[in-house]
Amino acid sequence: MGGVRMTALLDTGSQVTLVQQQVMDSYFPQMKSDRSLVFTLKAANGLTIPYSGYAIMDFEVEGFKIPEKGVVIVKDDCSTHSLIVGMNVIGACWDTVFKSGTSAFSPQKWKSYQVWEEAFTICQRISATKMEGDSLGYVRPACRQGIQVPPNCETMIWGRAPQKMRSRNGLVFIEALPGSEQWGVARTLSVVDRGRLPVRVCNPHPYPIKIGPYEKLGQLHQVEETEIQGTGDLSLTVGSDGVVEVGVTEVVGMEETNSCEEVNKLLTSVDLPPQQKGELQAFLQRWKKVFSVDEEDVGRTDLVQHSIHTGNAAPIKERHRPLPPLMYKEMKTLLADMLNKGIICESKSPWAAPIVLVRKKDGSLRFCVDYRKLNAVTHKDAFPLPRIEETLTSLTKAEWFSTLDLASGYWQVEMDPKDQEKTAFTTPLGLFEFERMPFGLCNAPATFQRLMQQCLSGELTDSALVYLDDIIIYSPDFSSHLQHLENVFQRLCQHGLKLRLDKCKLFQTQVKFLGHLVDKNGVRPDPEKISAVKSYPVPNTIRQVRAFLGLAGYYRRFVPGFAKMARPLNSLLIGIPANKRSEMKITWTADCQEAFEQLKTALTQAPVLAYADFSLPFVLYTDASKHGLGAILAQVQNGREHVIAYASRSLHPAERNDANYSSFKLELLALKWAITEKFKDYLTGAKFTVFTDNNPVAHLQTAHLGATEQRWVAQLASFDFIVKYRAGKENVNADALSRFPVGLSSEDQFAYVTNVAVSPNPSEPGLQTQDWKTAQELDVDLKAVQRYVRQGTLPEAQTRKDLPASTRKILKQWGKLVLRDGVVCRKVTDCKTNATFFQVVCPTSKRREVWEKYHQATAHAGGERTLSRIRQFFYWPNMEKEVHQFQLGCAACSLQNRAEPKAPLHPISVSYPLEVIGLDFLSLGRPTDRYQNILVMTDWFTRYSWAVPTKDQTAQTTVQVLWSHVIQTFGCPARFHTDRGANFESALLQELCKCYGITKSRTTPYHPSGNGSVERMNQTLLNLLRSLGSERQHRWPEYLPELLQAYNNTVHGSTGYAPSFLMFGRHLRQPVDVGLGVGQLQSQHDMGGWVKDHHAKLSFAYELAKKHMTKAAFYGKKQYDRKAQALPLAPGERVWVRDRNRKGQGKLHPGWNDEPHVILEQVGETGVVYKVQPEKGGREMTLHRNALKLCIAPLKEEPQLVASKESVVETCISPPFFGVMFTPSAPFQEEVLGPRRSARANLGQPPARYRAAD
Repeated sequence: MGGVRMTALLDTGSQVTLVQQQVMDSYFPQMKSDRSLVFTLKAANGLTIPYSGYAIMDFEVEGFKIPEKGVVIVKDDCSTHSLIVGMNVIGACWDTVFKSGTSAFSPQKWKSYQVWEEAFTICQRISATKMEGDSLGYVRPACRQGIQVPPNCETMIWGRAPQKMRSRNGLVFIEALPGSEQWGVARTLSVVDRGRLPVRVCNPHPYPIKIGPYEKLGQLHQVEETEIQGTGDLSLTVGSDGVVEVGVTEVVGMEETNSCEEVNKLLTSVDLPPQQKGELQAFLQRWKKVFSVDEEDVGRTDLVQHSIHTGNAAPIKERHRPLPPLMYKEMKTLLADMLNKGIICESKSPWAAPIVLVRKKDGSLRFCVDYRKLNAVTHKDAFPLPRIEETLTSLTKAEWFSTLDLASGYWQVEMDPKDQEKTAFTTPLGLFEFERMPFGLCNAPATFQRLMQQCLSGELTDSALVYLDDIIIYSPDFSSHLQHLENVFQRLCQHGLKLRLDKCKLFQTQVKFLGHLVDKNGVRPDPEKISAVKSYPVPNTIRQVRAFLGLAGYYRRFVPGFAKMARPLNSLLIGIPANKRSEMKITWTADCQEAFEQLKTALTQAPVLAYADFSLPFVLYTDASKHGLGAILAQVQNGREHVIAYASRSLHPAERNDANYSSFKLELLALKWAITEKFKDYLTGAKFTVFTDNNPVAHLQTAHLGATEQRWVAQLASFDFIVKYRAGKENVNADALSRFPVGLSSEDQFAYVTNVAVSPNPSEPGLQTQDWKTAQELDVDLKAVQRYVRQGTLPEAQTRKDLPASTRKILKQWGKLVLRDGVVCRKVTDCKTNATFFQVVCPTSKRREVWEKYHQATAHAGGERTLSRIRQFFYWPNMEKEVHQFQLGCAACSLQNRAEPKAPLHPISVSYPLEVIGLDFLSLGRPTDRYQNILVMTDWFTRYSWAVPTKDQTAQTTVQVLWSHVIQTFGCPARFHTDRGANFESALLQELCKCYGITKSRTTPYHPSGNGSVERMNQTLLNLLRSLGSERQHRWPEYLPELLQAYNNTVHGSTGYAPSFLMFGRHLRQPVDVGLGVGQLQSQHDMGGWVKDHHAKLSFAYELAKKHMTKAAFYGKKQYDRKAQALPLAPGERVWVRDRNRKGQGKLHPGWNDEPHVILEQVGETGVVYKVQPEKGGREMTLHRNALKLCIAPLKEEPQLVASKESVVETCISPPFFGVMFTPSAPFQEEVLGPRRSARANLGQPPARYRAAD
């Protein structure tokens, strides 16, 4: 090195050559190290190696010279060897050896041949993978002085291509140099223009870096330009054949498959003729957006927000309860799932409630929060729930019924932001709070009922009934029922609510609703409510007879002739003491059986059984025994207690274990089961009293509960009830049902058995179904392609000429077309991973559907982002153009784009004083002032202004000011021009204008620039008032006349004259003129001469002022119209209307009304004011062009896309992502779009340099 023979370590893992400081001091003392270049030097373990500088040295290896190679000088203790030769020298030596003409490497000639042979082998392997065949060289900075990049910045610089590319232009691929950590270079496609090309460079360090003029920024590779027609995500990777390859994967969202399965299942359960079943299928397809696709697809409404009113109660904070270690992982999954759905968020709340995880029947966990203490301090919502008897009466004379079920209904309701902190719950992983309404809050049922009544109010009440989340639609015939469903779905969709398709029952002749069976013959109790009594077993012992008679005798006052009816059963107990021989067998006779059946019948019909009245409290009797659980729901009506429903069940095997289930635990289980499972529909939102014969259960609030009992109690937190103790001998009704429960159903017995489906090829879910194959067979273009690919023969050129153009475009991909399970796919290989992917050649009928799914999955991203996702898995000709057309028709994207269109400016022309006076109220926002407002008036021709302080903005005040300050002093103006305030539109002002022959005009809604002169005067007036200083601002009404005098006597820029001169024809004498002694220096005239001179001067001033105003208006219009691109609208065109009502959404408000409107006519000749009307009919409005945006969304009959922050396309695999960014040929030249319509594909898109594929 440098002429000095040295022993060195060859390090093929090092990119640079290192030399110790002592070597440089000993052998090269005169050589000064360069410290101007700042970079980071890291060891293999990732630690930074300090260095003192670098130098350029010449090397010689066995006679081969390697000139001018950089070495980094490090401290002696940072290197174990005096010289470490890195790949910058080793690689150059390898290049020199094999470029010298040596036919083969001769190791025998070198002293250290084994070391160099191993090093050269590595060099050869690296060279083979460098794609030298397509390398065009390196790109370097075009600036001869180099480039300095600021810290933590990304910039675009001009680079220069190698000499051989200076004479030709073309597309090249820029790739960063391997291992370059000093700066980053984006992988981009760029166009070489006369040897120059743009390069995007990033400095990731906190200090500036300097890139010298000869530094290598990146490597250039040749690419072949072809028309991209793929439908997958485009990933450009340089291949060994000099062509950028496309890597894609294929995945098909399963939600469509699941949706189809649910629709088919629903259609199978409906007994309809084929024609009506077809109409129902089309209806479901049209309204598929109202159904939840999967568990991730939760609706969201802002119609009602849930509030928690706690008054002055102090925040309640509880510690989290210990969880079993096996539940931690599932809890983390539940929290992550709710965070992803936007149900919860991290919290800093002073409130904290503990969580309870409850194991469901299917083995999964239910996430509950124990809000009992929060509910105790919450003011109860008295919103009434409907009366079931009155509700069910409305269902008469209907033949078709449909019941609807909301998907996670509570989670579709937003929490009031100010009360979110009260829902906070504590977990071992931190504190969280709900953004949606959680389960367990005492007022949640009332809020939900309020939401549903507001959502389905109006005319829908004649065809739909709602009780909490239970909705029933009823109609006399099929066609009206279909229309009623359409109305309900439209209202649900309008308010962002979603249904669960698998829980909905459509077009049924008999449905179960609120514990009753409903059909065209009327309403009758649900057999399940009385099954506990109907299935009561025949008694076999004295104890069993006593238990049944105790149940029947409890309601004997409702059964006429009870004593006579029960006599055969009572005869079995004659002569037997109550506490003796309870298990003694009995002789059961036919009379006993008849009495037994009569009593059961009496217990299951009126007057024992009654409708529930939700305006009255309920009574719940519960009991548990070693055999089962029993419960009776009752209600006191008209002074007498009636049964609403019976319930019982046997104990599970685990519940029969005395070691695990004490009597207290069984009684609490009976209470939890009756409330949260059997009678939940009745007790949700209602007040009720629970009677139990277990005294500890009556003291739940103070009891020390175990983990299981705490979970049960947490589920009861949202119910409003009290528990009272009742001795067992008085609780005979529920006791009988618990001792003789209804047996477990097969569903309950096997509730924990699950079925696992194994997919043989999970990486290709879409190719396992017939959907794509069938769709391709039905497609005109793909049917022929499918036949050719199956035959394996490309048709002759003459035959291809006769094929449609779209078919020919697909056949251009012949070398990549394959048949996979009968589906035509496009095969692409990723050269980077050598993975093979298959793009489904998408038929025409499925293209919009594919776009919709991916557009939803990318949260309504722009065209390029959506296109990049589709290209990963699909291909079809002209895909980019079609996707762009789909994007333009996306209603959600149009509504979310808050940019206002700008129409060209049309100034109002005026010709003489007092022709038009603009009026507006200016509020100063100073509550302590006596006068809160200023009525500002400006004459549009002279710019003469009045400003009058007022205490209010009423119509009477407005008229008084106009009369006393304008009309009485200056005469009647020709026109008043105002906004649409109530005071300016009042009948009083209209009457004033009518009396004095004044025309009244107004601006379009929310368009203040329509009264621009007075709006500008408002700003000028505020500036004048601010100039008073803080010590005089509280007396601003006193100084206002002086400020106005100064303004009116100052030359106005738009007219060239003072407003007072144009108004009065002379310059007014001001105090300042008198003080300076210039007030009398004016020529003297007689009256005739003065009039003549005055007239001449005033005429000249008017003409000159009009020229000034015309010129100022011209330049103002020219400046304004530079950004005006809104085109004129024709009658019949569909538009979006600017929505100024934020409805509490703040910055999340989309800004546009989601209901399209239709242009009726153009108002006036300016072309910027239009009369519009909602597409479905409604109130006509007159609006400015700036408040209208062209609507390209499809009509409602076509499938619409519903915006949803939680929409996610669920896939079976995680597809690989390939990143590439496109850079235009001229990154610093931005095209200026004029106000015109265009069919170009890039219309409305951002500059190409910002359109990067994901």
